[in-house]
Amino acid sequence: MKRTLVLSFLFLLFSFTFAQTYDLDLSATMLNKNGIWGKGAHINLKKFVHQTSYDDYGTLVESFYLENDLGEKVEISSKVNDCFEFKFDNIQQLWDANIITNVLYNLKKKGFQYDLRADMESDALEYIQKVKSYGLEFNDPYLESYIYSLIAKIAPTQLIDGRPGSINILIQENSTLNAGCYPNGTIVLNTGLLASLHSEDELVAILAHEIAHFVLDHSVQNINAAISRQKRAEFWAALATGLTAAAEGYAASQNEYYIPGAATMSMAILSTSIASQIVDRLGMNYNHEQEREADKLAVQALKILGYNENALATALARLEGEYIRERNNAMYINSYTHPALMERISNAGTALDLQDEKFEEIISFVVSSVATMKYSERRFHQCLPYVNQNIENGVATADDYILKANCLLSTKSDNASNQEALEFVNIAKGIDANNINIYKAEIIATLRLDDKEKALELLNNYITTLDSYNLDKIKSDKSWERLRDFIIIEKTWGEKMIIKLNGM
Repeated sequence: MKRTLVLSFLFLLFSFTFAQTYDLDLSATMLNKNGIWGKGAHINLKKFVHQTSYDDYGTLVESFYLENDLGEKVEISSKVNDCFEFKFDNIQQLWDANIITNVLYNLKKKGFQYDLRADMESDALEYIQKVKSYGLEFNDPYLESYIYSLIAKIAPTQLIDGRPGSINILIQENSTLNAGCYPNGTIVLNTGLLASLHSEDELVAILAHEIAHFVLDHSVQNINAAISRQKRAEFWAALATGLTAAAEGYAASQNEYYIPGAATMSMAILSTSIASQIVDRLGMNYNHEQEREADKLAVQALKILGYNENALATALARLEGEYIRERNNAMYINSYTHPALMERISNAGTALDLQDEKFEEIISFVVSSVATMKYSERRFHQCLPYVNQNIENGVATADDYILKANCLLSTKSDNASNQEALEFVNIAKGIDANNINIYKAEIIATLRLDDKEKALELLNNYITTLDSYNLDKIKSDKSWERLRDFIIIEKTWGEKMIIKLNGM
């Protein structure tokens, strides 16, 4: 009796079928015959059905079907990508069509690989948490809200294959020109990349490109193609030292106290190395074909959303120009090598001189942050275009004007530029007279103009101001050590300069 009940239960289990249905609204012309749908037929696709069942041996079987408006079904096969010519009226249709042609058959072959996806999502969340805990997240709620408003236009409202993940953003304090969409749907945007763009169209193009990689499931496809994957504990232990060094470097380049060289140029190389390891770990080292697929989808998205269709070509051309000017180490990442970028720009359209003053105003804090990092890395010539952008748009802060003055003092040596630097210092005073960085820039400019008496007065005022900081009261502040070191260095320098000037 018990045996009969067990057999009956197993029969019911193995004969159980579960179907999950997703609504579609797609029109297509058949390029080739697929099941009962013949070549040349016009098809209105209304449903995608994911059916799960067990065979007689208890093995899980997953089947994928497309259903038209007549209730006719065709199972997904390897030929599906050659069968349909879709028409797109909205962004959801673009993503749905490309999941059908580029993703579903891979899922049918490999299954959903829930364990692998969970592992990749854990890695993505681990990295994102470390970025935040190490103080490498750029905080600008207005900018973040603005980017979410763009994502709302671009991202699919659902993935019709049922994969988890929703598009969200993390803005990372990093001067390298990178962005990436992680397996959990987080788009990590580096401030360096944001600051290199000059229009909303270009940012939409970059976001659409990254979302395309996510929708097309490229990272999982790449992990499947890899031979092995390092254990999580080993990987994060090996990466911890580099992350700590990068965090310390970027902390030293914050806007509070300008000490050129505190964050060295090696920080950019280190950040690129870390990014490269994460990219490899999460299957985001895309090959040229995957980049072409994402670029093509991004251009189509631009067209559907009413943006300039050449915005992706423009954004890529700007990145190429920055790589060439900076000799940035990131240019050696596979998809950003010079020949690859040239090809991608050509395929994406024509690079234009898109200008969007409103967009540049929105990203002005990012621009200031990147300018500060460039200055800390002693890249004075590369710092200037960023501060000039904010000054020309009328959104410059006191820090921007101080950086402008310091860059002039570091790159020019005539009286006219020294006087100009002093004028920028005075503008900064008018914006924020309490900014501690004003003092040194003013002292240096005054010394360069050979006004010894005025320089001595400024030096004494500077030391008095430094002495006014009560470090005991701010010991709990996380920047206490940085402020303490700054005060010690600056007081020592100021006192020595007074002795030197009095002896001259």
